Amino acid sequence: MANDHKSEPALETRSLYRNFGSLRVSSNVNFQLPIGARHALIGPNGAGKTTFINLLTGSLAPSSGKVFFGGEDVTSLSVHRRVRKGISRTFQINSLFREMSVLENVQLSVLERRSLGRKLFGGQKAQREAAEEAYDLLERLGMTNDAKSPVMYLPYGRQRLVEIAIALAREPKILLLDEPAAGVPPADSHRVFDLIEGLPSSISVLFIEHDMKLVARFARRISVLVSGEIVREGSPEEIAKDPYVREVYLGHGRHG
Repeated sequence: MANDHKSEPALETRSLYRNFGSLRVSSNVNFQLPIGARHALIGPNGAGKTTFINLLTGSLAPSSGKVFFGGEDVTSLSVHRRVRKGISRTFQINSLFREMSVLENVQLSVLERRSLGRKLFGGQKAQREAAEEAYDLLERLGMTNDAKSPVMYLPYGRQRLVEIAIALAREPKILLLDEPAAGVPPADSHRVFDLIEGLPSSISVLFIEHDMKLVARFARRISVLVSGEIVREGSPEEIAKDPYVREVYLGHGRHG
């Protein structure tokens, strides 16, 4: 999938810093996510990967630096306004409506995208259309058997799939996935990444992932974050051969 390098990147950070008191967790991060990217963010535990995702979504404000979406400065925008513009991430499980069915959770996300979120229990035409779209998405994730089940009764791995379905139901321009395969059975994790791989080229994907086999298979580029700084970026082949990256992982005993 070719990217137009002359166009604005889908997402960009410039000189991004984040401190928690005297602890610096993001340091001078300059990052570009091209339109249509399938980009992995890796690094040792405690490298600041989730903090970086939180800075992109607006869950955290940077101590300094800027975040741009399609060339527009969105640094001061709230999470909600960034979602409206097309930046979506997997929800935390405790944000799911656990007593509602899987289908209702995804249906609500569709209705919210259409600015009809308050009409879940009214407006039959909108409700029916949203339910059909939600069911189609669950079918692509192999979750139709779970459609009527309350989320609270699903195993952890299946709840992770509901998070991903909700994020995709928003039809994002940028999809941010924080360890999408964590706790997900291998068959389901491959289903998730197959779906991600098949997304339109207009959607840019940035994901954090522990499983380096999945990273190597699905990422076209990889950024390596160490102590809050991006220290390397390249193709999966380049990253796999990089002596410094291998030393970092060996030194920490595991990747993540």
